Amino acid sequence: MMSFPMLLSSLFAVVDQAPTTMAITILMVLLIFYIFSRQRRRLPPGPFPWPIVGNLLQMGELAHRTFHDIAKKYGPIASLKLGSVTAIVISSPEMAKEVLKTQDLIFASRPYTATAKYMFYNFMDVVFTPYGPYLRQMKKLCMVELLNAKKISSMRELREEEVCFAIRSVWEKSREGTVAVNLSQILSSLVQSQVLRLLCGDQRFDNNGEEVKKMLMEATTTAAIFNIGDFIPWLDWLDLQGVKRRMKKVHKSFDQLMSKIIEQHRQRASSSVGEVYSKDIIDALLEMQAADSITITDEHVKAVVLDIFVAGVETSTTTLEWAISALIQSPSVGKKLQAEIEAVVGRERAVQESDLQGMEYLFCVVKETLRLYPPVPLLLPHESTKDCTVNGYFIPKRSRTFISTWALGRDPALWKDPLEFRPERFMGRDIDFIKGKDFFDVLPFGAGRRGCPGANMAFATLTLALGQLIHCFDWTVEGELDMMERIGVSLARKFDILVVPSLRLLSCP
Repeated sequence: MMSFPMLLSSLFAVVDQAPTTMAITILMVLLIFYIFSRQRRRLPPGPFPWPIVGNLLQMGELAHRTFHDIAKKYGPIASLKLGSVTAIVISSPEMAKEVLKTQDLIFASRPYTATAKYMFYNFMDVVFTPYGPYLRQMKKLCMVELLNAKKISSMRELREEEVCFAIRSVWEKSREGTVAVNLSQILSSLVQSQVLRLLCGDQRFDNNGEEVKKMLMEATTTAAIFNIGDFIPWLDWLDLQGVKRRMKKVHKSFDQLMSKIIEQHRQRASSSVGEVYSKDIIDALLEMQAADSITITDEHVKAVVLDIFVAGVETSTTTLEWAISALIQSPSVGKKLQAEIEAVVGRERAVQESDLQGMEYLFCVVKETLRLYPPVPLLLPHESTKDCTVNGYFIPKRSRTFISTWALGRDPALWKDPLEFRPERFMGRDIDFIKGKDFFDVLPFGAGRRGCPGANMAFATLTLALGQLIHCFDWTVEGELDMMERIGVSLARKFDILVVPSLRLLSCP
């Protein structure tokens, strides 16, 4: 067999004899060199990449479905090139455990993205910041000071109030004689209001609440845009899609609004010395800033607020939408859930958070929803900080590793009839979805050093809201419910849920 150097000599000899074929010859050399290099380093298997763009042209509109197809063809660990970036796709619990637990430290960082730079205060947040002392400090702040069990428990009445407000909104709209109610809009407003009150308390920004909602939803939409410059860096300066201009505009508007909100909080604190009032997350951050126990600037406060809203609102909203959709499509599951809730609270009153511990099937419904419709079907990419080996394959430094929670939840080797919505599969199983330490078959909140610090808050929001909505109403749709997805920060439904509600309780709460 001709050696690689001999092959190169032959190719350049051809160039000397026929200069007009030089471009084609050089391309052939590059492709052959890549093949030999790939075999030598033994990267995980994957589709053949083209020069410059790699496999970008093979990516469909819904990346999680493209990656799922790659996993089915190439196995639980696969590789591809997204522009100049080496991407690793993980689609099995064993490989996920290797990345998120065994070698967690190597894969705990995040790659550079325009979103983090231009919207999230140049990596001052928690979600997008690279791994290091700053991340450890800020994540500890979030989990110990802001989203601890005591704080979550103290917000119980807030969650119950907002859910009851949503229930009354559904009831009032249904009495207007409308054929159907847009449940998607109601769920979005419910989650937005809960998160805003968690962040900023009952003052609601002195009637600026709607302005804040509009601003932050624009931030959510902008953050979901695919930016070519993140994968082909030498094109980044051109900003061909206008993404960076849009991000800078959103950032400026959000920054101005948050500056006003922070000043309102400072004024309230100074004018309420000695008084007892309900404090929110911004109050807590400003108190830590004043105490000088940790370096927190106003930019840090704004970045954390933006994190909590973007990460919390759309993911919780879409999970509730998918749960309602699945229950509408599986009426027997819905009836079983209603029977469990009714056995605990009766039909004379609404569900309270203290009732939830007696509702195992409700928790199973939420878990099954997170399995089949994970809010983040591809966990935010992890970036390797050095060369390493996973399952015998070479993973180069600065690779972006994508954990496909979509593929995990739909793997027939892990789940019997995986496409069926069957909450019973979790009955009697003590599975901790929140911590993600030992169970890697489902990873809705990630795991390891980059696990979601707001997972407990999200789970509390989901169980109460879903339990209340299913207990208070029967839901019907005209025709067939469309279950298509759309691109976004989370796995969102393509179309809103239009439903006809029928009150089950003796009176509206």
